[in-house]
Amino acid sequence: MKQAIEGKREPVCEQSLNSQQDMEPYHANEDSQWDLELVLVRHGTTLWNRERRYLGHSDISLLAGAEQELEPMRERLQGRSFARIYCSDLMRCRQTLQIILPESALKSGRALSAKPPIMDPRLRELDFGEWDGKTYDMLKSVALYRAWIDEPQRITPPGGESWTDFEHRLRDFLDSLYEWRFAMEAQPISLADAPPSVLVVTHGGVIRQLACMLNPGHDFWSLNPEPGAALSIQLRLAEPHKFIANILSHSLDKGW
Repeated sequence: MKQAIEGKREPVCEQSLNSQQDMEPYHANEDSQWDLELVLVRHGTTLWNRERRYLGHSDISLLAGAEQELEPMRERLQGRSFARIYCSDLMRCRQTLQIILPESALKSGRALSAKPPIMDPRLRELDFGEWDGKTYDMLKSVALYRAWIDEPQRITPPGGESWTDFEHRLRDFLDSLYEWRFAMEAQPISLADAPPSVLVVTHGGVIRQLACMLNPGHDFWSLNPEPGAALSIQLRLAEPHKFIANILSHSLDKGW
């Protein structure tokens, strides 16, 4: 989100899914059994991404040539089976999903178990309000903007979304994911089976924040998912409404 401030890297999340109690980071070994795999894909490039403008809830499309940019991800997903597919309801994410999982693949049943993709507004990027569409150079002399850069959890963009509200809707999404997976425990998977996978097509800030919420102490700015790239996270059910998380990779080169 701080598109023009590449050198600034601040941790902005230190809480677990349960805001009343932090969870210690967990380091899994190769023999651990996981309950769920979460595959987070960032949408393809838009004009505002290229121009380094803040892009929150403004609903603009992908650039021409998005099919070529997203082809590596489409190939990666061929033959993959997902128990559920979620997508931000904004156009750039919906277009990305249509490219990486074409309608023909969804109808074939190879990429979808039972439900059609769920368009979920909880997965939208942070709403930058009046700063949407602006660049760092346009805003750098604004005192409130400079304060927001230093303390995004305390300062809210004019007409935009507070960090508390942003985190709350993502926590609500994770809660619903937990409840869905917990309901499946009546038919637990065996050690020989791969855990069910959930595909989420969303935005860079959402991917960073979800990783931070699932892995307390994680540096929000340590991840920089490129357009069309993926982050894979293994999850295990822990205490009520808590996951134990293991972040596998955040680039196509590392695979998942």
